[in-house]
Amino acid sequence: MSAYTSLQALKEAVGLTGSASDTVDDGVLTSIVFRASARVDGFLEQTRTGYVGFASSSNSRTAVGSNTRVYDGTGTDTLFIDDFASVATVSVDAQSVSSNSWRLWPYNEVPKRAIIYAEPATSLRGLLSDHWTRGTANVAVTGYAGLDHVPNDVEQTTISIGVVYWRRYQAGEPAPAVTPQGVRGFIESDPEVEGLLWSGLSGWVSTGVWGG
Repeated sequence: MSAYTSLQALKEAVGLTGSASDTVDDGVLTSIVFRASARVDGFLEQTRTGYVGFASSSNSRTAVGSNTRVYDGTGTDTLFIDDFASVATVSVDAQSVSSNSWRLWPYNEVPKRAIIYAEPATSLRGLLSDHWTRGTANVAVTGYAGLDHVPNDVEQTTISIGVVYWRRYQAGEPAPAVTPQGVRGFIESDPEVEGLLWSGLSGWVSTGVWGG
């Protein structure tokens, strides 16, 4: 299960900042951290192309962290990839591609969303540019998939949702209905939480780069 904020941060947000020995509600609050984080994951899975997740230490998904992911060669000089914090090696048809031959895009931001062949210095208006050989799962990318930290906007949105869940728990309100995919955080109908997700994470919805 993902945990995109800490128990202590949520306790402070809901006003439980008294004695350090006050652990009566820690079990409920820890569960709320997991529920709120799963809701963030579910929202971004539904709305962001290439979403992987954040911080392997905070996320039980094996996809987050150092691993190799494969893609279909496009036959062009641009290969769109999932979210990567960094890329160490790239190979095509099991043949390594020199790191001098490609650049990660966006150039000055993370996560990276594409690998672009660098235009050779001897190229005349791009006529000699290389291309990712067309194929099925023939391009292997090794690096840190996802981000190696939890961005501030992701943590703050998780806390905001956690406060809502805590308030509902205190009021004895029933939890909203969950779809069959609920284990991944998809809620059938919860306008209040949906509003927090869209306002807090709207920049992550497109394939651009935000949320750092």
